[in-house]
Amino acid sequence: MIKAVLFDMDGTITDTERIYNWCWVEAAHETGCLSFTREDALDLRSLNHKDAEALMEQKFHGNADYDAIHKLCGKKVVSYCDEHGVPLKPGVDEILSYLKERGLKAAVVTATALERALPRLEAVGLRDSFDEVISAHQVKQGKPHPDPYLFACEKLGFAPEECIAVEDSPNGVLSAYGAGCPTIMVPDLTEPDDELQKKLFATCKTLADIKDVIEEKC
Repeated sequence: MIKAVLFDMDGTITDTERIYNWCWVEAAHETGCLSFTREDALDLRSLNHKDAEALMEQKFHGNADYDAIHKLCGKKVVSYCDEHGVPLKPGVDEILSYLKERGLKAAVVTATALERALPRLEAVGLRDSFDEVISAHQVKQGKPHPDPYLFACEKLGFAPEECIAVEDSPNGVLSAYGAGCPTIMVPDLTEPDDELQKKLFATCKTLADIKDVIEEKC
């Protein structure tokens, strides 16, 4: 019996992953790492600070200042959203209304720090739609480790198998799957490869399609 649905934020609820992708590249180039590409930015989606730093060292051999890039990227994303607003992914209102009607809990499990996540959700009028907002910064190890989802399940008082997780990126999927949550991927910037597909409970085109999965499989 499913009792809750746990949503990633960027790229899943808010259409901001593409903004991060642009900003990672701009920030890297502006801090001197000119060989950084969009594909490099894709690898950083939802990745925790320690693992991201190690990945950057492996790729660029000390020629990329991860902390500086990360800080500048964050500023650029905030500036963009302040100027243009925070875009939403299709089907957000529909799935949240459905969960409320069914009496299912809803939570956000994001790699973004709470001081940025909460204002972002407030800006689109969704803060009160979620029973919990969990940041990976609140646990020892962020995504792709299972800690964020395990913590979210603990806060809600449910077992992982009672909580569907909804993710858009490989690192997020690995986190939710590792925690034991049935994981639905709503692909954003990339589709799941064969190995990732094996870890998925379902793949949906939009958030609204999750309703059908719950009706058919839960």
